[in-house]
Amino acid sequence: MRSAMKSASKSLPKMSGEKRRAAILRAARRVFDGKGFHGTTTRELAAAAGVSEALLFKHFPSKQALYAAMQLACFREERAQVIERLEALEPSTASLVLLVHLLASHLFGERLANEEVRSFMRLMLRSVIDEGEFARVAVREGPAHWVRKAQACLEAAVAAGDTVHDPALPSLGGWFAHHLVAMIAIHLLPAEPIIDYRVPRKKFVEQIVCFILRGMGLKPEAIDRYYNPEARKRLSLD
Repeated sequence: MRSAMKSASKSLPKMSGEKRRAAILRAARRVFDGKGFHGTTTRELAAAAGVSEALLFKHFPSKQALYAAMQLACFREERAQVIERLEALEPSTASLVLLVHLLASHLFGERLANEEVRSFMRLMLRSVIDEGEFARVAVREGPAHWVRKAQACLEAAVAAGDTVHDPALPSLGGWFAHHLVAMIAIHLLPAEPIIDYRVPRKKFVEQIVCFILRGMGLKPEAIDRYYNPEARKRLSLD
């Protein structure tokens, strides 16, 4: 077996170290997606990447190191774009409505149909019920930035008098919103969704957004003011 792997590694097409590393990460993601961290062996990872275990360890000194590198690769490119967009928003009730709408519409649009996204979500789910390491990195690198901005916007909405007397704690409202959207997405993940909501996508997103905004504590008049057909059209959200 080892001699076969050595022979295979000798016949590998020449790649730069960076390209070989990227190819290993792509293959590892598929294996971790299917078997989870603890259920995957380095031999399986090497076989999936078409390299020897020795070459695998040359690029990644341990399975943990490979797993961590895969986590970072999942976020690096998109993370920079998301953070830049979030930082540009001024904390306000209008920005809070925009944030929640983007969260729901982004995931339940073409994104959920993207196999890379679906694979990432499966990794997240496996991690949550297993060791949690991938999920912790995922939350720190992605949703945590959205939640911090949502907290600032909810605080601004409270200060502006756009919330009910006892709104959700700003430090929790963003997390609750994100958890709700993520859980709905999980139910829609299988080829045959767990639940058929029997609602067109546009209406589905609107219902989620209104539910979240009410749960955060926004007054009905504030929601009507910032989340109506004309407002969405002006923001180019429809």
